[in-house]
Amino acid sequence: MTEQTILITEKTFNPEEVDSPFGKRWGGELFKLTPKHLEALQSGETLAIDVMSEYVAFITLDKKDHAE
Repeated sequence: MTEQTILITEKTFNPEEVDSPFGKRWGGELFKLTPKHLEALQSGETLAIDVMSEYVAFITLDKKDHAE
């Protein structure tokens, strides 16, 4: 089974105060996407996100049709 790295939640949560669906975590950040970001993803571009001034995360759109 493949480990989930992206989950959909109803709202944000503090991973230091609740059990994270990913296991123990020591912090988190909220990234808000604009319509321009979504348009870039739809056009095949990649978003680069600065994470805690230490890491970079990349977001791309998976255009494959996945049945859940």
